[in-house]
Amino acid sequence: MTTNDLREMLRAAASEGSDLVDLGEDTVVERIQRRRIRSRRFAVAGAALAAAVVVAGATWVVRPDGGKPPTANGPSTAGLVPRIVRSDRDSPSGMEAALRATLTVDASGCVRAGQSGVTLVWPRGYTVRGNAQSFEILAGPNTVVARSGVLLDIGGGGADSFEDTWTGRDCLGTGGLYLVGNISPAR
Repeated sequence: MTTNDLREMLRAAASEGSDLVDLGEDTVVERIQRRRIRSRRFAVAGAALAAAVVVAGATWVVRPDGGKPPTANGPSTAGLVPRIVRSDRDSPSGMEAALRATLTVDASGCVRAGQSGVTLVWPRGYTVRGNAQSFEILAGPNTVVARSGVLLDIGGGGADSFEDTWTGRDCLGTGGLYLVGNISPAR
């Protein structure tokens, strides 16, 4: 039905003396036009929302983990030997911050604090043994201080920049640097 058809109907109803037509035809036409505009806007917004959902779904299918590197449980880390960053200091950090995390291995074989991307900086002399699925951090030849898969409270604190005297620069992540201090299983 067009606007002109509606006007004709309103005029005919008014000429017959109908009590049902008490609005002016211009007011009715304006209301109808506003509703049509609103309907078009909703249709456009719905189409835009549907397109956004399709794009988000396609992105999730391509990167279901949100772009994070796979952990030690991922199939792409199966053959990796875990590596750690070591500082030039012989003893653990004396800072008293606390970081609660489970140690994982990223796609490059670097040991990280969970999915946070935080690069842990271990004292000189610390080593890692095992594989990407199961590994231990050792202080000295036989003193295990941390194991993969165990929720840990890691004492220590943040560092501003990667020092030239540290090892493992290729393990520098995007989540900051954390000098490792005392380590204990989370309570």
